[in-house]
Amino acid sequence: MELRQLNAFVVVAEELHFGRAAVRLSVSGPPLSQQIRRLEREVGTPLFARHTRHVALTPAGEAFLPPARRALAAAGDATTAARRAAQGRTGTARLGFAGSSSYQQLREIAQRFRATVPDARLSLVTGRFSGELAEDLRADRVDAALIRTPVDDIGLVVREVARQRLVAALPVEHPLADREQIGLAELCADAFVSYPAQRMAVMRGAVDAACLHAGFHPRIEQEAPDTHTLLSLVSAGVGVGLVLDAASELLMPGVAVVELADARVVPLALAWKRDGSNPVLPALLSSAGVADA
Repeated sequence: MELRQLNAFVVVAEELHFGRAAVRLSVSGPPLSQQIRRLEREVGTPLFARHTRHVALTPAGEAFLPPARRALAAAGDATTAARRAAQGRTGTARLGFAGSSSYQQLREIAQRFRATVPDARLSLVTGRFSGELAEDLRADRVDAALIRTPVDDIGLVVREVARQRLVAALPVEHPLADREQIGLAELCADAFVSYPAQRMAVMRGAVDAACLHAGFHPRIEQEAPDTHTLLSLVSAGVGVGLVLDAASELLMPGVAVVELADARVVPLALAWKRDGSNPVLPALLSSAGVADA
């Protein structure tokens, strides 16, 4: 049973006249009659009672008409759904982000994405560091990611979207906690809480590089899997830490954030796979204020 046969049946049922139905369908009368007869053979019973001057639906035809209309409508809906998906107006875009310091950009992207493609879905992937997210992009586990740079960008397009500065997170009882600004070298004797060294965390590299630039190697007392945990450990007096200034929104009791006179800048970028094929990806890139290359 073909859709064109169902369409022909519905048009004849509406016109109750083969000539008028043929005009609507832009076919001649005999082919239309043949389509209807083939359909009746497939159904196994006459759908129309043919008289000399008029055509009427049989009881079987009356019963067949509503589901035939529903089938045609469903086929139309399926076509529309496929086209909308191909145009990126529906579907899911998977966005990874490296941590809480990306929240502001994440919020802005999510708002614009929802306004641009309200019928599409943004799926968020977190708990991953920037280097890990770069691998996730290459493995098609995410479609785009907010990452700290530099990372291995082989096969990726990377566009900077913001810059943030390193600041010191100190226990409130630390001798320097009341200062508005300090030099990083003043923390050279302190124990540090920092990000993992073995999980491709760009922030760990940024912290180490900043300390080396200030003339010392940081003594890492404990590693933290994320900024929330790092600040909790600082609050507990385990050590001092370097975080991004955006983390000041996450402050908790027992932690003081102090500016660094020699603060280093850490870029935030949106990255995506160069040959990414997700139709929703362009809308996500547009929401982030970047364009595909």
